[in-house]
Amino acid sequence: MNFPLPIRNWFVLPSLLMLPAAVFPGRADTHIYAGAVGTNQGDALFFSNGVLFDAAHTNYAMPQVLRTNGLNAGYYRGDALTFAALSGTPANGGDTAGHAALGARLAIQTVSVTGPQGGSFAFWEGDGESDLGAITFSVPVGETRGTNLFIISENNGEPGADPYGHIHGREFTASAPGTYLVGFRVVDLSTNGSGGGPLQAPSDVLLVRFQAGLRIEAVQTFTNRVTFSFRSPPAISNLLEATGNLALGPWQPAAGPLRGNNNLQFLTETNAPGGRRFYRLRMLNNLP
Repeated sequence: MNFPLPIRNWFVLPSLLMLPAAVFPGRADTHIYAGAVGTNQGDALFFSNGVLFDAAHTNYAMPQVLRTNGLNAGYYRGDALTFAALSGTPANGGDTAGHAALGARLAIQTVSVTGPQGGSFAFWEGDGESDLGAITFSVPVGETRGTNLFIISENNGEPGADPYGHIHGREFTASAPGTYLVGFRVVDLSTNGSGGGPLQAPSDVLLVRFQAGLRIEAVQTFTNRVTFSFRSPPAISNLLEATGNLALGPWQPAAGPLRGNNNLQFLTETNAPGGRRFYRLRMLNNLP
């Protein structure tokens, strides 16, 4: 058996991924927490669990699926991602280690976006439970000095206020299939610091990877066995198909179907025939 093209040269088609990725538990809501390395004037903000999402340290990508109806129809969206600010008072859950200074008002700035040409990455504001059905701001691929932001502290910037915030119902979408690297930074919008400026210095930029559409991460062959590893959101059923003729087909089931769970999964054709053979991973359904 042989593969007719190098892996890097295979390509994406609608609803399927042709041959040319830290694994998270499948879950409905992922949280990234913002705090500070200290509470003195000028101490830097940071993402307390950012290393779990940092594209420089993990190949994990947050899966996003094309939505065919509903508020996000026509865009790729995954499970909910919530940016939250650590609490500093018992009223909001306690004096959490790593919280920002009292009086800080934290926001997340979308600094940079890389991804497929012509694509964009968007933020949708929510009402605390669900998104409001309209894009708040969109950042085009290629942006390197973005200033768009959304507030995560549930205060108005008053002196001594808890920087805490935990707002659900916000969504992030991509406009085109492909892999996106999005740079986020925590900033302090308060005017309670020296000279009427912020209390805390901005954080370093955290690069988070998003995958719009299916992604085959690796292919392994052993005699006549071919195993594909891939990542897919929950509730999506995926079927491995194969053909000996890319132009004429027919495409035949080779393994699966298998429902996604956000983790790395595997589909194996156990008795593949010899000769040239093409494979594709096809989604059998979409999400609302």
